Amino acid sequence: MSKRKLILFSPELPNCHCHDRIFKTQYETLTVSVEDEFLAKLSSEPADAAVICFCSARVEDVEHVLRFNALTGPIPVLTCTNTLNPEFIREATQGGVARFIVCDMDAEKIADIINSAIRDKELKEYFETLWPGSLQSSYYIRKLIDEIVHVFPHRMKVSEFAERLGIDRGWLHKLCKQAFGMPLTVILRQIWVYQALRMMQYTNLDNTEIALQLNYSEESSMSRDFRKELGLSPNEARQELTKNNTPKFLG
Repeated sequence: MSKRKLILFSPELPNCHCHDRIFKTQYETLTVSVEDEFLAKLSSEPADAAVICFCSARVEDVEHVLRFNALTGPIPVLTCTNTLNPEFIREATQGGVARFIVCDMDAEKIADIINSAIRDKELKEYFETLWPGSLQSSYYIRKLIDEIVHVFPHRMKVSEFAERLGIDRGWLHKLCKQAFGMPLTVILRQIWVYQALRMMQYTNLDNTEIALQLNYSEESSMSRDFRKELGLSPNEARQELTKNNTPKFLG
């Protein structure tokens, strides 16, 4: 199983309470202690996420986050800290921080927060890879993509997406055909298969557990989606990944 890659900025690594407990064990973590090196790594390293450690910092030290003018780039940036002061959250969010970790959280909860940030980034990259320009498309398409990413992996009907966008179902169908060349139902099916493949790559979950995580009613439903989109069963797709072959959607 591959590990997700993190860039950790920690001026005082021994004081980072999450490092040994989570970052070091569950991720491939590149640690830097100098601000300029951290900014350089953000732009040069093919990392999945970045974490800024505030475990030994005071809340007023958040001004350092605001100096990191590269935080709004493609890599999601999180912070780990001992407390979540409202002022800290507000200032750090304005500086580009996407998620917040409190170090006394359960390890599973922290991993969920990190993986959720990575997943959101990858889903948007998925749209841009398969349909270049979709993230800069019309207002409704951008909003639709945001809604899909926001609610994932909760399953919503096409009518519910239309309601969230404030348009009728027929108009949404027309917009999707124009932007993506396919109905929203097919787009959603492809997204679920894409994410299942990612989970095969980066977790130890078996097919049943992945189907459960992705809110399939049963494993056979996931298998049907794989057959429709890849022409492979989940086990066959997993074997391709093991052989370093790249199924559709991951190229």
